[in-house]
Amino acid sequence: MTAQVTLLLTLLLYTVVAVHASLRSLARSRILARWAHVAVVLAFALHTLSLGQRWAVAGHLPVVGLRDIATALAWVVVLVFLLVNAAARLEALGLAAFPVAFALTLVASLTSPSGRADPQLQSLYLPVHATFAVFGGGALFVAFVMGTLYLIQERELRTRAPSFFYYFAPSLERCDTLGGASAGVGLTLLTLAIVSGMLWSHAARGTYFSGSAKEWSAVSAWLIYVVLVVVRHRSGWGGRRTAVLAIAGFPVVLFVFAWLTWAMRFAPTTS
Repeated sequence: MTAQVTLLLTLLLYTVVAVHASLRSLARSRILARWAHVAVVLAFALHTLSLGQRWAVAGHLPVVGLRDIATALAWVVVLVFLLVNAAARLEALGLAAFPVAFALTLVASLTSPSGRADPQLQSLYLPVHATFAVFGGGALFVAFVMGTLYLIQERELRTRAPSFFYYFAPSLERCDTLGGASAGVGLTLLTLAIVSGMLWSHAARGTYFSGSAKEWSAVSAWLIYVVLVVVRHRSGWGGRRTAVLAIAGFPVVLFVFAWLTWAMRFAPTTS
């Protein structure tokens, strides 16, 4: 079974789970039935197998080009959901995680893998940098979702006319706590990603900082989350203000990944 076939089977399972979760939420039932939990785990196992197959074919960590990056991000999103749900029983995260995983896997399945053979991709810094960046993005995704759920829940309580979201979103305090913790983890991983990326840049180009849009965007995102974490711990910030910061910072993180996808796809190959 090839990586593409495995990915298509993964996409099929993510489709079923995403549709199931959406329908269950409209019916105000638990997001996932028992069989759907099994389907998520099976899909994640197939997804992991697909990544391993792609790694074996590419000869390096598969994080080059649109297909590889979309697949890796989808895998991390599902992994984060499984970990958070196991630790905190937060099925509401699935309302965001499953559609995102489905969309990213769909993009990956419709995109050809990159065939670039670049010696820079064999660098030890690539898997280190990519691991920190992708997992950092996953943690900041949770912070973004928690911030969004906080604002939705706050609005529902103010209007006193709750919609179906009200029955699945955690309490305001829980959204705030989980969002703050996720932002802290994401900031740590983002910091390590920036440092390892600078080391990779120096090894490949002889400079730690080239001033590209990707690098400035990464620094901008880092500053936003530094402000969020610092003022939260030192000034007692919380609630709406930190939720808004978590939401505002995530599009900058997405831009970094989008720019990285474009740059790695069209950059000239090193001979």
